[in-house]
Amino acid sequence: MSGYAKDLFVLVADSDMEQAFKGLLARHRRPGSRQIGYDIEAHPQRDPGCRTHAVSLLRPRLKSHEYALVVFDCQGSGGESLGREKLQQNVQKGLERNGWQDRCKAIVIEPELENWVWAPSGKIAEVLGWGNDFGALRQWLRACGLWADGDLKPSDPKRAMQEALRRKRVKRSSALFKKIACISQPEACKDPAFVELRETLQAWFPPKNHLWD
Repeated sequence: MSGYAKDLFVLVADSDMEQAFKGLLARHRRPGSRQIGYDIEAHPQRDPGCRTHAVSLLRPRLKSHEYALVVFDCQGSGGESLGREKLQQNVQKGLERNGWQDRCKAIVIEPELENWVWAPSGKIAEVLGWGNDFGALRQWLRACGLWADGDLKPSDPKRAMQEALRRKRVKRSSALFKKIACISQPEACKDPAFVELRETLQAWFPPKNHLWD
């Protein structure tokens, strides 16, 4: 046992991310393994707040949480011109200079959280109101000009999700992100930010307490 009250603190940009992480962190618990203790907080200033104030908000967590994640969208953060990797580096370096060395990870999603939704899966199509037919959903989005031929994902993932839900008269809510996180196959999502997240959590919580074996 470590000397920390909790294993992980996650700072996110909004309630959508908060619900997504609750779904992700609840998954794949091995019988007999120790439960991962975590806290999640959404920054009141959303993506810009995570970009500029993560260091000060996480400072009180240094002695209570073993690891820290900061997750926000590139789109809407105010740092779009820097790009995903540079934004991550800036936040990461700030955290490391303030005591989180080897215990933190900044994750910036390009362009935004909805990009994690579009891994091909009948289960995801079902949550969005399209039965179990992801192919029909993708075909409809292509017909609407929202998913170009040859692209792995829609170019505007948020609009694609909004239009898909509207078409089936499904109310958009943060709870949808938790549902998707609970049923999706993590290895199917090839988004660079998600791959970094998966690898980070696997490194922090290896074999016996593995999240996604």
